[in-house]
Amino acid sequence: MKINKIRQTEKRSSTFIYRIWASYSSGIQTAVILLILSAITACSNIKPDKKEEIYNVQISQAFNSEDKAQLSQVIDGNIEYVRLETKKEILLGNSPRVWATDLYIVAITRQQIYLFDRKTGKFIREIGHYGKDPDGYRNVLKAFTFDEKRSQVYTKDWDSKIYTTYTLDGNIANKITVQPIEREEDMANNIFSEMITSISPLNDTSQIGYVWNLNGKEEAKLIVLNKNNPRIKVFPQYKRFDYDINRDGISVFDWNAKFYFLQDQLHFFERFTDTVFTVSMENLAPEFVLHRGETDEASGSNLTGQKGNVPYLLIDDLFGAERFLFFKIRQPGEEFNGETYYGFYDKATNTTKLSENNLGIKNNINGFLPFPFLSVNQNNEVAGLLESFEVKLWFDENPEVAKQLPDQLKAFSTLEETDNPVVMIAKLKD
Repeated sequence: MKINKIRQTEKRSSTFIYRIWASYSSGIQTAVILLILSAITACSNIKPDKKEEIYNVQISQAFNSEDKAQLSQVIDGNIEYVRLETKKEILLGNSPRVWATDLYIVAITRQQIYLFDRKTGKFIREIGHYGKDPDGYRNVLKAFTFDEKRSQVYTKDWDSKIYTTYTLDGNIANKITVQPIEREEDMANNIFSEMITSISPLNDTSQIGYVWNLNGKEEAKLIVLNKNNPRIKVFPQYKRFDYDINRDGISVFDWNAKFYFLQDQLHFFERFTDTVFTVSMENLAPEFVLHRGETDEASGSNLTGQKGNVPYLLIDDLFGAERFLFFKIRQPGEEFNGETYYGFYDKATNTTKLSENNLGIKNNINGFLPFPFLSVNQNNEVAGLLESFEVKLWFDENPEVAKQLPDQLKAFSTLEETDNPVVMIAKLKD
């Protein structure tokens, strides 16, 4: 399938200027002047339609460039480091993700939600728990995990139609039930029941669910719902592709859509496509177009069931800030197993930069380990994470550089490989 082209419609306005060339008496002149001033005042109250800019993110060009990303291009000031408390019963699993609020650090794996104090790193509590009991969950949602505005974490229930949200005090805030269209399954003809695989809040009263386009034939892409109406609005799915379960099989990913909030505006990205949208009740508005090396033969079509080499750069993670769009990409490779890199697009300079390795953005602020961007909060702060074994290895391999570090960072040399990680937080450039 060819990449969808984005058409922009621009509203044009015409201004008519009238000139008065006659001579009048002073009284008439005064009236004419007042009339003109009145017209000018009226026109000044007419605000032109705001044109939404669409940003072109040249990822493939940046991938081939020798000019790699450095931390000073993104952050403003110093980096805050928080060593998370380590106890046997609260050890985080593999590949944790972190969010930073004013008071807390929320650390999450697939089956763990832990709350730590932002200043001290001291463990506070577990939020919810993995389990089949009424208060448990099956896994933490990857497409949309933490709602900072409402201080809620999104999880998926053992019933695939139910999503459970937990507040930071550990209580269940809500159980959200989606109601996909049930169809008779006919595997031979590739007919599947509609699958809503992730959700996100759209506003204070409504949620929005993503429909996984597994078979290339789904009619809906996004569905707006609330507790009173399972289908307030449906955004159609225009992407079509040929799929045969016997030929292609099924490859399951931990996310097929990404949602993130920025200043109360919801943003949406669908895996294997090239566009990041802003979402409202009325429409999907394109904001970023990601250029990752697609061709007509290997375009932004859904590769859900395809085997073999992935022909272009895949998005492994994506979220935005006021000035930047952050992403993690995967190099083309067999069975989606290429090397990963971190990158960002800078709206102010219209530039795209990528890391030189899979550890994160090169740290030219204090010379310590690279910064892997994992999340952004509403205070325009970016958070990342250093695994303890990476820190220990760095100290072993860089003894001379380590001597130049501030005392706070030198203290991390005592980390054991099995300790909980160190969280990094920094203010982004405006």
